Amino acid sequence: MIKRYLIITAILISTNLFSYSQSSTNSPYTRFGIGEIDRNGFNHSKAMGGLSTGLRTRNQINYMNPAAISAQDTMSFIFDIGITGISKTLESSTESSNYKGVTFDHIAMSFPIKKWWFASAGITPYSKIGYNIQQVKDFEFEEDVQQYNTYFGKGGLNQVFISNSFNLFTNFSLGINLNYLFGSIEQYDQIYLDKEDNYSTVVEDLISLKNLNYEIGFQYHNTILKDYFLVVGIVYSNKTVFNTTKESTVLMTANYNLYDVDVVEYLYNYQSNFDTISSVTDNNFKVEIPAKYSLGFTVGQKNKFVFGLDYSYQDWSNINSINSDNSYTTDELINIGLEYTPNIFSLRNYLKKISYRTGFYYNNSYLTINNKQINNYGITFGLGFPLGNQRTSLNMSYTYGKRGTTNNGLIEENYSSFGINLTLYDFWFIKRKFQ
Repeated sequence: MIKRYLIITAILISTNLFSYSQSSTNSPYTRFGIGEIDRNGFNHSKAMGGLSTGLRTRNQINYMNPAAISAQDTMSFIFDIGITGISKTLESSTESSNYKGVTFDHIAMSFPIKKWWFASAGITPYSKIGYNIQQVKDFEFEEDVQQYNTYFGKGGLNQVFISNSFNLFTNFSLGINLNYLFGSIEQYDQIYLDKEDNYSTVVEDLISLKNLNYEIGFQYHNTILKDYFLVVGIVYSNKTVFNTTKESTVLMTANYNLYDVDVVEYLYNYQSNFDTISSVTDNNFKVEIPAKYSLGFTVGQKNKFVFGLDYSYQDWSNINSINSDNSYTTDELINIGLEYTPNIFSLRNYLKKISYRTGFYYNNSYLTINNKQINNYGITFGLGFPLGNQRTSLNMSYTYGKRGTTNNGLIEENYSSFGINLTLYDFWFIKRKFQ
């Protein structure tokens, strides 16, 4: 009963957290496409390098491959809620800056419908956009005057997922995710001179996106030798074409940049001090996400250790998106993960009951800027602390990674992220007997 009250409280809290969860990043690379896409699942997966396609556990929700949901016990209910924090340093060849933030990560639940049919539902950020870029050059028509081009953006997409997972045969599971992707993106391009009597030109783009997509997942799982296991997984995500509305407005404003006020604050707090030059609404603006293919496996010993590898592929080269400028290419991602639990049944030594996790990922991303493909890679660590009935757990993950480079006039990002989530596991479907 206490867990049920905790779940209700967590839902109410997360509803407020979710409303503030967007723009929880600062990366110049999120100016392109739909932003920084979350590929790593919940903290169990994040701590193992983002491993998910072949990952199959009874007490964790792995929505990244919906076939894995069917590993859950037929009499159980799982509820999961988590937050994420990030610290980042951005460096160019001449400057550096820092960013820190904390955001809601997810809320999800999973439960059986039949002995062979399981369901899950949740909400989590899908992509994040947050950047503030400034370029400075000499103004060609006047000496000792500089021209500033600034680019500011925020927003992103959220994902509501409903999963159905089926144990079709003894060693074969099928899962289907129905995802509703929705969100909004604000982008502001500004040009101004460092003169008090000069005006600024602002191009404001407000983009709203929504649509459904689906994912189909398969897992083959079997016991090998005595108490060892093998899981092989495949996931396919379909191509998504968003229903998109883009409102583009050209504004002429006072030179507010000289007074340390950003464009959003200015437009919302000083609305009488700008003129609208033009405004156009485009209901046919095309934004797409390509189909994605993932293949992975895990091997291990039951209640002892798990090792796995994933490979994912997406072809963005012919995709229409935001600020693409023909800068998209194929995207490849490799995830490697390991989990070790010394003795989950230990009665005297709690440290032996903790699950120790680590991993690595390497991503050749879909972005090519200044003829350089943007790479993203990192190492991960994590702990799973069993609570109460051993299947309830507190999971933590830590990631240290690097994206981009300072060469070719680009930005290098060195980042650390920390995640924590509570996984409540309870038996809710047992009929109580009273004497």
